[in-house]
Amino acid sequence: MKKSGIIILSVLLICLCTNGLCADKGLMILCGAGFKLPMEEAVASFTRQTGVEVNVTYGGAGTLLSQISLSKQGDVFIAPSPDFMEKARSRGHILQESIKGFGYVVPAINVQKGNPKAIRSLKDMARPGIKVALGNPETVFVGMLGVEIIDKGLNPQEKDALKKNIVTYAEDFNKLASLLLLKQVDAVIGFSSMSGWYPDKVETVKLNSKEIHRIGVGQAAVLAYSKNKSAAEQFIGFLTSREGQTVFRKYHYFGTMEEANAWIGAKKPVGGEYRLPSEWFRK
Repeated sequence: MKKSGIIILSVLLICLCTNGLCADKGLMILCGAGFKLPMEEAVASFTRQTGVEVNVTYGGAGTLLSQISLSKQGDVFIAPSPDFMEKARSRGHILQESIKGFGYVVPAINVQKGNPKAIRSLKDMARPGIKVALGNPETVFVGMLGVEIIDKGLNPQEKDALKKNIVTYAEDFNKLASLLLLKQVDAVIGFSSMSGWYPDKVETVKLNSKEIHRIGVGQAAVLAYSKNKSAAEQFIGFLTSREGQTVFRKYHYFGTMEEANAWIGAKKPVGGEYRLPSEWFRK
């Protein structure tokens, strides 16, 4: 190859890498486990189109925040609620101007396909013999939502009965879903999207609109420690694009707050933190 050709090729490669398109300059994503299945599909499409390799760590949002605080590493943080993103911002972990939303989640009761225990309501989860699981309310957004729903939706006797039925607290949404798939529990308080993950194995039972106090929204932001900010921004752009939104709708996430509220049948705030009563803290 002529010297001039080598120079031109080198310049092109430098430009591609500067724009975050160099395949060996991958991305590290820290993502709330409630987005795992659609995120895997979105990541595969993004990598296929750009050549940028993406490695994703899934977990409870609180656990991921602790990981970021300790490691000071990663390119993109994806949270299920604005309050978790605000915690990341207040600790200096993210670039505030990069925050983008991409999919709304609504709390619901999830049961095994066919609903063999005929669980139709929150009170049904308090019946004797029903095995229940929640997300860990200290670190998992859907766990915190579940505790709030129970605390505000049941009288003291019903609440005590339901708490006796809780056999475990899952460390993230994905593991909460696995408990249903393995038939280790009869019901969980999860998201309506869980039946979109596993339509042949999971059903969603809607809560009464008065029992839902807040909803969540996926938010993505570039981490302050990113070594590939251009590609990180490009990935977030893909999530919020029409193609990215189509992937999330496929798994029963809501594209807008209006869609989520229409499904609920009432207007609900997005995010916000429920102060966990001391009785719910795990020893």
